[in-house]
Amino acid sequence: MTTWLSTHGIGAIKDSDSTFSIVAESGSAVVKPTQANQLTGWLHFVIPSPPVTNPNLKTLAIDFSTQGATVESVSVYLANNEIYTKNKLQRGQSFTLKILSSESTYDGKGIAVSVYLKFTGVTSTLNFHFQESDKGELLGLPPGGDRWHMLPSLA
Repeated sequence: MTTWLSTHGIGAIKDSDSTFSIVAESGSAVVKPTQANQLTGWLHFVIPSPPVTNPNLKTLAIDFSTQGATVESVSVYLANNEIYTKNKLQRGQSFTLKILSSESTYDGKGIAVSVYLKFTGVTSTLNFHFQESDKGELLGLPPGGDRWHMLPSLA
């Protein structure tokens, strides 16, 4: 059985210049643009520390649903060091990415994941749901450092 570390989607932090709206609704966080001239932007998630015995981050999974938005880029940070980035994703549904980095071992100084979103219009939405399962709800690292799971349940 896999145990996941996680953070609820409502924990999303928007950039200081972002006009995105993040609202808790029926157990999920709904993200949407509020201005037609700002349809792109970053959301950031602070992730709990993994067990000391399992510090390796190996897989990033993003589980989401949307109406009119895509995930364009993702970045994983350990403290202030960007250890993984994937650009030009154009993903409109859930996906998983392998983290193949020798620098992906947690060092005790914090974990953050950033997700760059692109909306098609001001009526577009993207949902981060709270999901109770063995996969957790946002991001996680199971025992053994087997997989790193991100479900910015943009679902």
